[in-house]
Amino acid sequence: MKKQLLTSSLFRFLERGIIVVTSFLLTPFFINELGSTHYGLWLLILSILGWFNVVDLGFPQAVQRQIVQALELNDKKRVNVIFSTSMVLFTVLGGFSVLALIGLTSVPAIFGVEGIDQITLIDILLVLSVKVLWGFMMNPFHGIFSGMLRFDIDANISSLNAIVKAVLVFILLSDMNIWGAVAATLASDVLTNTIKIYYAKRLFSDLRFSFKLASKKEIIDLFAYSKHLVVNGVASTVGTKSRPLIITQLFDLSSLALVSISSNLIMHTAAFVSSITGVFSPLFNKKAARNENMEKLFIQTTSINLFCSTVLFLSLFIFAKVFILLWVGQEFEYAVNLLYLAVVSSLFSAFSSSANTVLFAQANHKYISVITIAAVIFNITLSILLGLKYGLIGLAIGGLINSIIFNVFAKIFLFKKYNNFNMRGLYWCLSKSVLLTVGLGIAGSKLLEYLAVNTWLEFLLSATLAFPFIVVICWVLLLDKGIKKILLKHLIERLPPKIKSRFLKER
Repeated sequence: MKKQLLTSSLFRFLERGIIVVTSFLLTPFFINELGSTHYGLWLLILSILGWFNVVDLGFPQAVQRQIVQALELNDKKRVNVIFSTSMVLFTVLGGFSVLALIGLTSVPAIFGVEGIDQITLIDILLVLSVKVLWGFMMNPFHGIFSGMLRFDIDANISSLNAIVKAVLVFILLSDMNIWGAVAATLASDVLTNTIKIYYAKRLFSDLRFSFKLASKKEIIDLFAYSKHLVVNGVASTVGTKSRPLIITQLFDLSSLALVSISSNLIMHTAAFVSSITGVFSPLFNKKAARNENMEKLFIQTTSINLFCSTVLFLSLFIFAKVFILLWVGQEFEYAVNLLYLAVVSSLFSAFSSSANTVLFAQANHKYISVITIAAVIFNITLSILLGLKYGLIGLAIGGLINSIIFNVFAKIFLFKKYNNFNMRGLYWCLSKSVLLTVGLGIAGSKLLEYLAVNTWLEFLLSATLAFPFIVVICWVLLLDKGIKKILLKHLIERLPPKIKSRFLKER
């Protein structure tokens, strides 16, 4: 099982890398082929489609949890009951989403687009409503992959989707303009969704859908678990989507562009961390299903979260300034200051992530939504107050203060209400992580300035040389002997036979 998780982490990490690389390559191609106006229109379309994720009402997590528990009990009939029920449920939710999207297209003025672009926007949204529907219908299949701990399959299919879409965009965009992006998106989704269905059936050969198996009681049970996730999801969406509005109201659009440079780098780095550590959720669900003690697993996963976060965010801290200057130019240099504060905020988020996972596995998550709502209200208020007084740096300071209060203290206080785990060692690990990131981060960035790293080749060379050093430092200072032994064992198992035997002889 641990071997599966290690493999899944590797493929999820590669998936994130492929998505970042294809995004990095496609962005200038989009701008050159479509122009800034139609590229902005395409981003607006993707943003509108993204809002409908809230409509899933938290059911994907509930379905995954139920399937994991049914598989743990080897109850094949219950797996099919959950699968059939969730398929009906998500089809209905997807249908409501499509109707809502069609309703929005009847009042296109709310999107702020005029003239011929307004007609194009409406037509594309109507066509892509199909993508919204089948996106919902794929959730039960994700539950099967999660229950079987086969995140590697999900990651590989997602990577294939990104590659196929990128290739089709390069082929179609020049001739079909923005409709080439639409065709590429639909074609890649049809291909990869078909593969998902095939592999889900292959993993669980007894999988079948039947309207007769769909259960009203199962829907009630799913809603009982997910109702708090709905509030939590809506609050999180408000917190995320309100930030651009605050920036444009307090400052201007150029300030929003500057902040987006920092936030995008943080988002991609956090996604890399999640690709490694996000595979632990089913383990906690299995422990909860068996009513087993989770303290050891919780301490191990939190330590690994902090280790991975420190390695990647410390790397970002050191190389952010050089990267931003090479990527978007000197006019965005101020984004580095915002990024430094956001890096520390992200470490605090990593500290509480395993606590959240345990609470969800235990179904003790009903107060997480209360904390999320409080965090959003506090963060918006603090951002406005500090933003008015100190500018953009005030917003970043507000985010840091908010993260300390709610990730380090409020969420852990809630966690301790249900789990009397020893947290002393983890708080010490967090302290070392922050000190290491800030101290070594400042020293490393100053060293790059002294060495005058100002070309892509020099950037790649210095990053390649520095990264192993960062990994070793974090390995020595953040992980205890037990975790090191476990990780080394599984890493050695993944080595090719000849290298593995040579390594064991040397030891």
